[in-house]
Amino acid sequence: MTVRALAGLAALNVAYAVVGLSLLWAALAFRTWGGLLRLAGLGYLLGLAAFGVLWTALLVAGVPFGVVVVVLSLVVLTAAGLVAGRLRGAGFDGARPCLGAGPILLVSAASVALAGMFLEALFRTARLSSLQEYDAWAFWVPKGLAIFFFDGLDVHVFTTTPNATYPPLQPVLDAAAFHAMGGPDVVTLHVQFWLLVVGAVAAAAGLLHRHAPSWLLWPPLLLVLVVPRFGERLLAPQADVLLQVLVVVAALLVALWLRDRGDWRLAAAAVLLAAGANTKREGILLAASVLAAGFVFSRPRWWPRLAAASVFVAVTVLPWRIWAGRHDIGAGAPSSPFGNGRLRGALDLSFEVLYSNARWSVLPVVATIALGAALVWGDRRLAGYLALLGLLFFAGGVWSTAGFPELAINADEGGNPIVRYTGSMIFLAAVALPLLLTSVWRAGEDP
Repeated sequence: MTVRALAGLAALNVAYAVVGLSLLWAALAFRTWGGLLRLAGLGYLLGLAAFGVLWTALLVAGVPFGVVVVVLSLVVLTAAGLVAGRLRGAGFDGARPCLGAGPILLVSAASVALAGMFLEALFRTARLSSLQEYDAWAFWVPKGLAIFFFDGLDVHVFTTTPNATYPPLQPVLDAAAFHAMGGPDVVTLHVQFWLLVVGAVAAAAGLLHRHAPSWLLWPPLLLVLVVPRFGERLLAPQADVLLQVLVVVAALLVALWLRDRGDWRLAAAAVLLAAGANTKREGILLAASVLAAGFVFSRPRWWPRLAAASVFVAVTVLPWRIWAGRHDIGAGAPSSPFGNGRLRGALDLSFEVLYSNARWSVLPVVATIALGAALVWGDRRLAGYLALLGLLFFAGGVWSTAGFPELAINADEGGNPIVRYTGSMIFLAAVALPLLLTSVWRAGEDP
């Protein structure tokens, strides 16, 4: 690790945030300094997602991945957002953010301080971590190194390493980080994943800020950072946490879109879902679940917007599928039907993993109780959307275990990825809890 590597990585991630904020500004998501600060985390994730989706398609098209074209692509994405914003009449009045006062400010300040302390400790771990996880050194990082050294999708590496069916968005981000750091520094690479965690917390807090009081917003976000399973794997240089962040923040955007029909939310969700679908093969299933739940709990007159988002996600998946088909890489879909005698075992395993206190603490239990309370006393549209989405996520895990006869029906991660997959439901529980509890609390206040 060197100062040069850290500075380069910081510059790259600031560029992601600038790209995302320019796109949000074009979508009329904010007009003030307060709005910009509130959506900075979302802007970062959006810029990272847009860059990854764009370069997945460009690599398939044969565009060489080098420093000059990477910088140019970031500049073009930013300029496109700024130009689109001006054409749409976006403005910026420069009003300063209102920090508020009293107990709410104290709760927010204390919560941010606690999150900051945890993230600072996590950074000290990130800057000195070695490459230990099997998936990381077996195929995720080698694919990123291949893009870095060969300026593209090296056929040998991308067809012979384990899990060749996985799309290349995560390796694209790794390769960009290597260029920013000035070389293939697999130690400092862990800081990129630390920045992703910071962006995820900022995005969730910024989106929930106006929809939940601080005392309901922050405890679930702080808890999800320290539950045993996440605490052990947040910095692993593989795609699981990235996929969970992209899909769940998109699901939160769709939930809020169902409330206020802010089209910018759905547009941002579409970009994040497209990135998730290009991160891992199960990303397609998770993205489809978010969109399907949105269709069920939206009104028919809103369906054209959801259909447009669905088409966008589907189109972005095509380049990799074309490349994979051209090089005889399968789709990686389950090969065995449900009626193979494995369904009961897969169902039991998914329940066991989901409600494991040793892995996720009390989050899934509390979220289930809050969901039931919201269905009875709170916002039933919101609760119904989140309930259906959770069921679809859960069914996807059961399907993946039952449909792959080569997977062991146990929670050993060496033989079954169900624990990594379940992380999406746990992160969803953390961001859903503030909304569910707030809807119940406010319903109880009504005369």
